[in-house]
Amino acid sequence: MDRSYEKACSIENTLSDRNIDYLSKQINTHFFYNTLDSIRGRAYCDGAYFVADMIETLSAFFRYSISRKGNIVSIQDELQNLNSYMKIQMFRFGDRIQYHVVTELKNLEQYQIPKLTLQPIVENSIIHGIEHYEKGGKIDVQIEETDSTVLIHVRDNGIGIKKEILDQINYNFENNYFESAELQEKHLNIALNNINNRICLLYGTKYHLHIFSTQNLGTEVQITLPKLPKTKRTHDYERTLTTN
Repeated sequence: MDRSYEKACSIENTLSDRNIDYLSKQINTHFFYNTLDSIRGRAYCDGAYFVADMIETLSAFFRYSISRKGNIVSIQDELQNLNSYMKIQMFRFGDRIQYHVVTELKNLEQYQIPKLTLQPIVENSIIHGIEHYEKGGKIDVQIEETDSTVLIHVRDNGIGIKKEILDQINYNFENNYFESAELQEKHLNIALNNINNRICLLYGTKYHLHIFSTQNLGTEVQITLPKLPKTKRTHDYERTLTTN
């Protein structure tokens, strides 16, 4: 058989497989959202308003996580997604978890942050810090600003991290390294490293995560970001880093 024909068939099959995979993902996503909307509507008609509200919250959370385009969002968008996530978690845990947000940044919708930064950090705090608590778990988010940066602090009152592990994690963050499999298994999810690396790649290595922790008292993840308008393209910022 002619090799060019074989190559053409191989390419066609590959493209066909990719198209099928893409269409199947689209169908599954639409089916998922349509089903949630139908259940929410039925719950509302039956007077189950709390159930309808929770389904709407769950749908909004997944729409943000899966469907929204772009890697950069506003801090306001990211915080709204976190609020949806915590609403679901507080329904799950009841009064075992308290959640508060304090911000001195008045125009949250104007400043940018990489998409899916806050929720994975808070999820990590719940899973590794306070999930086992029978009561009294706390998650606090504080957002503050300087002339050139936005600082976001995610605090929990969980079990904390051993000093030797904490030092290695922060060293990896500061040097833009991925954690070893051993460290991931011992404490932190790889999601934190992904967040740290995205921030470093987008804005430069001076911007990254840093963790403060004391065993049996709690953990704080500090996120340092440049104070950039959401509309400013990150590659424009990268260009200023290389010229200054």
